[in-house]
Amino acid sequence: MNFTRGDLTAFRAQPSPTPTHAWRVVIAEDEALPAELLKRTLMRLGHLVVGTAQNGVEAIALTRQLEPDVVVMDLRMPVMDGWTAMSELTREMLTPIVVVSALDDRETLEQAVFAGASGFLTKPVREDDLERALELAVARFADLQEIRRWRADAEQRAREQAAQLRELERVIRELRETQLQLVSAARRAAVTSLAQSLAHEINNALTPIIGNAQIIALLHGQDGETTERTNTIIEHARRIAGWTASFRQVTTSAKRERIEFSFNDIARDVFEMYHDRFQRWGIVAQTQLDDTLPPLHGHPDQLQEVLLVLLQNAVEALRGGGEIVFVTRHDADAERVIATLSDSGIGIAPEHLPHVFEPGFTTKGGESNSLLGWGLFTAKQILKTHQGKIELVSPAENAERGTSVRIHLPLNPSMHL
Repeated sequence: MNFTRGDLTAFRAQPSPTPTHAWRVVIAEDEALPAELLKRTLMRLGHLVVGTAQNGVEAIALTRQLEPDVVVMDLRMPVMDGWTAMSELTREMLTPIVVVSALDDRETLEQAVFAGASGFLTKPVREDDLERALELAVARFADLQEIRRWRADAEQRAREQAAQLRELERVIRELRETQLQLVSAARRAAVTSLAQSLAHEINNALTPIIGNAQIIALLHGQDGETTERTNTIIEHARRIAGWTASFRQVTTSAKRERIEFSFNDIARDVFEMYHDRFQRWGIVAQTQLDDTLPPLHGHPDQLQEVLLVLLQNAVEALRGGGEIVFVTRHDADAERVIATLSDSGIGIAPEHLPHVFEPGFTTKGGESNSLLGWGLFTAKQILKTHQGKIELVSPAENAERGTSVRIHLPLNPSMHL
């Protein structure tokens, strides 16, 4: 802190011979004669000296005990000097302090102000200077206390506003969560309604297909090729019926008993179903199945539908030929199965990636069939009921194009189906 000569003059008391208040004063002075002179001067000015201290320790004790209106303090005192005593009293904001010292240099003044002095006088002290110093010290101290009160009030209001803001943020967060739950519930209700309607309409269409296929098989039972083809029709029609039933069970949370099964066996069956198409479209399909894969618990028919959806998407991306690789792996530490299906197809545009699992979303432009776009959504719901998850990246892992889909399945999930 730096002072100009004008600052020093302003800080020292100016003449004011007529007292306006009677103050209760504590004197801190280690020499008897100066202390007596100060006491007599203060009494002539109409003030009351309530205590006299000979060092800083006594000055602090008397100030705490007597609560004077002002302390007149020397700087150089034994045991504890005036600077240290002032710092303690200023920290506690007990009373204003006027320094009376034989020292008159800039450094002493700066140290006194830094320690908390509200006024500074040089020995010997004149009555009018002392009176003016007392008035200024009390006034400055009152202003400082008011400023501190304003600051404390402002800090309290700031804390209250911060608490209100946190509460508002909590309410907004809860409202958003509630809104998301409502939207999710509405979507689920719509999907459930669609699933029920879809299953009903598909079953209505499959009933005559299966019935007619059975009649054809009876009428042409001697024709082996006809029998084989009608059995194929019946088998696939019943698989479609099973798929719609699974879709309805997933969306309506219908309860089913889980069973033990081999995930690798499901994968082999699904790839066998697509064997002819692989050859017809020039697709090279590879499976790398972990022989140490332990059995899973759940609903194999639903997980078969998941693999069918993923494989069908990969095949559609490879109409001009390409490669498909399917890998299973046992993650023993996490007690789960990890399966990855990768293709070398056209891939998925970055802007479409965030939406691929949304119900009804499809990238098949120009298609008018409103039933498209439910495969990945259904697959995700099935995996969710098995406490599993699905991840999709495009381009495929370690490739410049294509798509990789990875599913995680716990060996023994706590299912609620």
